[in-house]
Amino acid sequence: MRKIIIVLTLFLNLFAGHAQNTDMRIYELVNSSNWFTLAKEYPQLKDSIQYDFVRLMAEAMIAQNFNREDEATELFRTLINSHQQQIGSNAALSLTEIILGNYERSGMYELAAEKAYNLIEQIKSSGAPVDYSNLIEIHKRNKALSKYDSTMIICNNMKDMAIPFTMEKTDTLLFDNQNPVPNRYYIPVTIHGTTHQFMFDTGATITYLSKRFADFVGVEYIGYSYSNGDLGYLDSLELGDITFKNVIVLVHNGTPLDSVCTIDAVLGMNLVRKLDELRIDNKNNQLIFPAKQSKMPEYGPNIVRDASQLLFVEATDTKGLLTVLLDSGAETGFSYHYFTKHRNELSQLRGTKEIVGGTVDGFHSTMALHVPSVKFSVCNQELEMKDVYVPYMKGRSTDWHDIAFGIDFFRRYDYVTLNFKEMFMVIE
Repeated sequence: MRKIIIVLTLFLNLFAGHAQNTDMRIYELVNSSNWFTLAKEYPQLKDSIQYDFVRLMAEAMIAQNFNREDEATELFRTLINSHQQQIGSNAALSLTEIILGNYERSGMYELAAEKAYNLIEQIKSSGAPVDYSNLIEIHKRNKALSKYDSTMIICNNMKDMAIPFTMEKTDTLLFDNQNPVPNRYYIPVTIHGTTHQFMFDTGATITYLSKRFADFVGVEYIGYSYSNGDLGYLDSLELGDITFKNVIVLVHNGTPLDSVCTIDAVLGMNLVRKLDELRIDNKNNQLIFPAKQSKMPEYGPNIVRDASQLLFVEATDTKGLLTVLLDSGAETGFSYHYFTKHRNELSQLRGTKEIVGGTVDGFHSTMALHVPSVKFSVCNQELEMKDVYVPYMKGRSTDWHDIAFGIDFFRRYDYVTLNFKEMFMVIE
């Protein structure tokens, strides 16, 4: 989904109306996608907000990014229906796309397809010079998905459920040319009575299968493709005593990374976050889905989901807030974006080397500085990482975050709790 187009319109409207400092503060936080600070400051700011649409925008964005999508949808609808003149038509279109995405993730495919189609027809008939290509894709995808029921969870176990994991993939006899990624979380997942090892990856927004594995387990292709693969349907998938029915997966069509390692199956967060809470027990090598959720820590919500459904944790250093991705399917890595925030001190360093990385989307390389130590605060704890490499040349444009906390971050703690209902993370 493209970045929400609200900032310029909101900026102009605020200045035109001589907005108060509070409204401008809301604008600044929304414009910078600073959801953690917005959520913390909003309770003190809300009573002095001048414009109703600014209040609605703040509340909607907080709800959307802290996993309260039903609440966010209603607030966005009110914004569009009652304040379109103030927010502008481009913003209204972008907010509508968010609503349709919420419908899709809730399994309301037919409704999303219908709403997208109706809006496309309205734009066409109006003759307005509006780019509605995103709407076309939303309609096509949800039209294809509407043949299927929404994902359901069946679990009769009312106790904590523990799923064992290994750090190496051991079921390598299914295919030739197996070279699995080492040092990752691998968990048992059962499909049609046969158990396979899936990588568990907090950085995977959707459950991922290689084409050879998808064909082996009988995935039904739904008739919608992305640039990197096809959407598919599995009637069921079992994780311990939990059964997921009507599972939507991404079947990848292969990348240059396949020549180095093989990734046949990844359990994505589109399924895991439906279980409300996950505890990674590194002492006993198991994932625990507790029957009773953990108590919210004193520091409150500290993880958000962005527009692409990636998970980010709140972290700070001497430069302020950092954008930190949670990605257990990779090693911890720093980005050029981090370098730009710390250019003055990092530019004094001299040790450099080329670093090469890879994802399911292929390889990337860049030049990086050796940094003896970096320190920051996360989950109310001080953290130091030694001998890291920070790119000083711009690499992939998609790396807009500062740091990706990878498997080595997760493994440094005995327990890592991710609560998707209240949106907090605890490390112990």
